[in-house]
This record gives sequence, structure tokens and C-alpha cells, in this order.
Amino acid sequence: MTVSESVIRWLKGFDASRLKSINTDMLAADVKSYALIKEPTQNVQSFLSGRKVITEHFTLMARLPSKTNSTRIDTSGFGEALEDWINEQDSTGNYPKVEDAKVQKISVTTPFFLGKSEENDSLYQLTIAIKYMKEK
Repeated sequence: MTVSESVIRWLKGFDASRLKSINTDMLAADVKSYALIKEPTQNVQSFLSGRKVITEHFTLMARLPSKTNSTRIDTSGFGEALEDWINEQDSTGNYPKVEDAKVQKISVTTPFFLGKSEENDSLYQLTIAIKYMKEK
């Protein structure tokens, strides 16, 4: 299982009914669609022992309805609740299960925001950093 798959499975713990289908690396054109997209940056600290500490970034993109003000307010509430949930999971040590690695931290690095608005829906984004250690 990839790191991306692990994060997707973990995110479903927030709201499995709303986040039941999260695509990998590509957002569908359908309204109420989600995708987790790996960012092209990776920080790797290598040690003489062969141990590596890796930090990767993923953007959760969501295409959600945004025609009315009340819908946009509800969507903002969803984003804030998701941010709070991620921070709470980090503080309690409830991390994604990454194969052959020990997760040390997960955090929101870019809060939930409206990235692009269209006539009836908008693209929202949130960036997550995951830091994990791999032994040789």
C-alpha cells in the first residue's frame, strides 16, 4: 500500500460517508468529488545507520457545490472541522498506517480554501504533510 493510499484510508475516519470515494492524483469532474494529490516535494533526512526520515505533502482537492452562500458556509465548516480533526489525530498519535514505516507527525500545512470558483461548483484545497521514519 502506498503512502497516498494510507492517507486516503485514514482520512475516511473523519467522515466516511462524505469522503467515501477519494481518488488518487486526479479529481473527477463530478460535483462532490475528492482527490488526494501528491505534491512534487519530498524532504528526506538520511542517517549513517540507513534510517530515513521522510516528509511528504499531499493536497486534498474537493469539487463541491457553491452556488448559494449557505452552501459555501457549510463547505467552509466542513473544511474547518477536517483541519481540527487532523490536528486532533496528530496530538493523540492516531496516524495513518504506512507500510514499513513509523509515522511521526501529520499536519495541515495549507488550510482549507477555495481555489477556483465556477458557475455552480468550486474547487477547494487543503495541504497535509506527513512525516515518517523508515529503517534500512
